[in-house]
Amino acid sequence: MEIETLKKAVKIIQNSEEFAAFIPEVRSNIVMAKENAKDVNDVAGIPGRITTVHGKPRSFMDPEFGVSSHMARLVLSVMKHDSSKRSAMNIIYDPKIISLCEKLGLKVSFYDRRDEPKDIMKVEGGTIPWGVEASIKKINDVPDVIYHKGAWGKEPSISLIGSDAIDIAKMAVCIARLSSKQEDYKVLFAPQTEKSASKIPDVTCIFCAMAKGDPEASKNVIYNDGEDMVVLNIYPYNRGHILVVPTKHYTDLTELDLESLKNLFKTVQKTIHLIRETIKPDGVNIGINLGEAAGQNIKHIHIHMVPRFKSETTFIGTTANTRVIKENLDDTYNKYMEKIEILR
Repeated sequence: MEIETLKKAVKIIQNSEEFAAFIPEVRSNIVMAKENAKDVNDVAGIPGRITTVHGKPRSFMDPEFGVSSHMARLVLSVMKHDSSKRSAMNIIYDPKIISLCEKLGLKVSFYDRRDEPKDIMKVEGGTIPWGVEASIKKINDVPDVIYHKGAWGKEPSISLIGSDAIDIAKMAVCIARLSSKQEDYKVLFAPQTEKSASKIPDVTCIFCAMAKGDPEASKNVIYNDGEDMVVLNIYPYNRGHILVVPTKHYTDLTELDLESLKNLFKTVQKTIHLIRETIKPDGVNIGINLGEAAGQNIKHIHIHMVPRFKSETTFIGTTANTRVIKENLDDTYNKYMEKIEILR
């Protein structure tokens, strides 16, 4: 599985001309470890690393296990603190990239190679595990980004860290495109959506499956009174994005009778209170998409409720129409459940 995931990740990287400028002098490598990896032989990477040819990123060999040293040791060190973080990639160091990562809401930390203890320097391969530990200690958490500014004979570097190689590749390409200031480029950057998307059950209508209590589909249901549901959106436009959905299958708003409409919008009203108490936004967007041309992807009426924040205006202007989700979906769900009495 790790090999196939890396192949897909490399394809994403090779399709991004912007990423070529992010490859350092030592070249880039992207790695992914097995679950419960013990040593570098349990970590797959790219033999010969990723280089540039005619201004484009290129890899000339398929991924293999045991071919990486530096990035493998970094991932193994990270996994001691968070076993789900099994992938990493190194890119060129630039203060502007660090600034952009911080604007994107990524957890950023660093280590200073000048502070490395002398006894660690004497140990072959000891610098990276020490650097990871120092970076984690600085923020008391596992970073998404670790960097160092180099030392005598050592090139500065940034390492991107994530759950799998595809997430890392998309993260790297996203940062590269934003750094290139392509103002017309729009991207939803939310690492959690890839993980969530793979969990969608194979059903005719996801909302009907939720209403019937399908164990797999119902995981994101916050509230269900038998007539209407409040559901966490697994493809959030913003942190705390939720949906209000009738349990009965309606394809258009005109199909609801007056009483059903009344109950639906009573739930919408209560959900506004839930969002305000839980997420504490500066505003809330409420919207319904009717028809494919209007953006309706699921043929079952649902009302989008999106928390909005004043700080978004500055953020979007800085990063070229980019929307960023900073919060894990499970964390959002748990926060809403703590305030569930508002809906009841």
